[in-house]
This record gives sequence, C-alpha cells and structure tokens, in this order.
Amino acid sequence: MTIQPMRGASEDLARALDPSVAGPDLVPLSLHRDYTVRAAVAARQDVPVAVLMSLSHDHMPDVLKAIIGNGRTPSSIIRNLADHRNPQVADAAVQRLRNAWR
Repeated sequence: MTIQPMRGASEDLARALDPSVAGPDLVPLSLHRDYTVRAAVAARQDVPVAVLMSLSHDHMPDVLKAIIGNGRTPSSIIRNLADHRNPQVADAAVQRLRNAWR
C-alpha cells in the first residue's frame, strides 16, 4: 500500500523542490500537513538550521531520514536522532555519525 499525497500537496511539493524558493519561504512548507512536503524541505541544502531543528521533532521517519541525509544538518541534531525510538531512524543517524569520523 502506498500513501498518496493529500490533494493540493503536489503544488506545495513542487514549491519545496523549487530552488528559487528559499529561506523564509521554506518555513511554512516545513509545517505542511503532508509529510512528503516536510521531507522535501528537510532534504534541501539551503534550508535554515532552525527549520532542521524544528523538523527533527517530526513523527514521520521519512522526514527524519531526510534530515539525517542532509549534509548541512548539525551533528548535535544527528546525535539526538541516534537515540530515536524508531530503529531505522536511529540506525541511519548512527551510520551518519560513524561516517563522519572516517
């Protein structure tokens, strides 16, 4: 079973992926009801660190994994996610921390 984006989310997802949308314009998208939009924002290299901090409390593993995969995410956020209750999120964070030391 695949989860379909909510109606209207496709336009917001396109905005979240649009490189001309930046900085403050990403903040409302980071609060979107559809987790795919939040994950797209979390994966962007130009997302403000404050948005990453806020999204690190998201309940959807896909959003958290996007944060972990973002090279701009501070190591303090990654360390917090390494203790996450979801083993997939925690394992991805631990792996990122291990790779940072190589």
